Amino acid sequence: MRVVVDQDLCGTTGQCVLTLPGTFRQREPDGVAEVCVATVPQALHAAVRLAASQCPVAAIRVIESGAGDDERGSAPAPPQAEAERHAAKDQRNPGGHDGTV
Repeated sequence: MRVVVDQDLCGTTGQCVLTLPGTFRQREPDGVAEVCVATVPQALHAAVRLAASQCPVAAIRVIESGAGDDERGSAPAPPQAEAERHAAKDQRNPGGHDGTV
């Protein structure tokens, strides 16, 4: 299993870090979550799924892999969930400008 944080979507609440501080961290100075491990150990799979489910903006994606299987991403978000994620991102960035010049 691997886990990925959509850093553009991250709401910087730190819930994932509170759940699994050895797997997630918040970068300085903006507080965006990062993953600290390349592959999640079997013993932490349930905790990683919990952290992903508790992310208030659904910025954490769990990538399951099975023995001999190709890695596959979690099921794509339904259209409504995708719209809600973009709305949450727009609320954090109301002008639509991403800060780049």
